Amino acid sequence: MRTAKNLMKNGSSLYVRTVRGMGRGVFAGRRFRAGEVIEVCPVLLISESMERKCRDEIIDKYIFEWDKTGDVAAIAFGFGSLYNHSADPNATFGRRKRDKVIVFRATRTIAKGEQIFVDYDWYPEDFHFPAEPPTNGTTKAGRAAVHAVARRSAE
Repeated sequence: MRTAKNLMKNGSSLYVRTVRGMGRGVFAGRRFRAGEVIEVCPVLLISESMERKCRDEIIDKYIFEWDKTGDVAAIAFGFGSLYNHSADPNATFGRRKRDKVIVFRATRTIAKGEQIFVDYDWYPEDFHFPAEPPTNGTTKAGRAAVHAVARRSAE
């Protein structure tokens, strides 16, 4: 029987699993080289008036800034809105406005089974991380980065 958990892993180069204290996270189903594209996510653009309605709602933590006027935000499809934050990320993302996509790219080699992190570039008061970093499925460097962010946000 196929479950949602199995469907997300099922031999894919990316999969999602629950990380204690962080909710869901995206993991590498294979090795990624530095500079390699991890995922290209189509986006749903959000107008300024709709973005205002999203503020202080759960979806507010899952949208990306997009433009200064007009469509000011976007929701990423694929796994785009599920990558967790680290002050020392192993991936980065960029917007391709013409194509209406967000591209996630490895900034260093990412091992199979390693959680993929990006830097959200949020203000410190917007972070709500646990006091202790997760220990399952992240590298020592990844745990240290998450712990550093948790300490910084608690100050």
